[in-house]
Amino acid sequence: MKKFLKDSIYVVETNIDDMSPVVYETVFEKLYAAGALEVFLTPVQMKKVRPGILLTTLCPKNKLERIAEIILRETTSFGIRYYETKRLKLARGRKRCGGIRVNKGLMGRELVRISPEYDDCRKAASKKNLSLREMLDIL
Repeated sequence: MKKFLKDSIYVVETNIDDMSPVVYETVFEKLYAAGALEVFLTPVQMKKVRPGILLTTLCPKNKLERIAEIILRETTSFGIRYYETKRLKLARGRKRCGGIRVNKGLMGRELVRISPEYDDCRKAASKKNLSLREMLDIL
């Protein structure tokens, strides 16, 4: 039995040093809606000692053009870089525990990770008049 699942994805990135930070929220929303697996920002030092942002998006191969289009339309970037990379990942399962979805990470048949669904925990904490931290401690 295989311990890990394997696949290939694209890493799509661009450096930005001339865009208002308030724009990133909309960019993130559109990238996730288009099928991005992950979107993140990294502070970088750019030419002329300008502080900048490296916008990185991980996406399935079939989403590359749509992701590129969003980045080029919604940011001040004039171009992107992309490359294929391989991943090893845990097999996933899901179960419900008291109305909260719980993600399970499996290495072969061995359970190595349990992670409650954040939104479900927030809703349950609100209903029970608990802080999110208290709800997570209960789980």
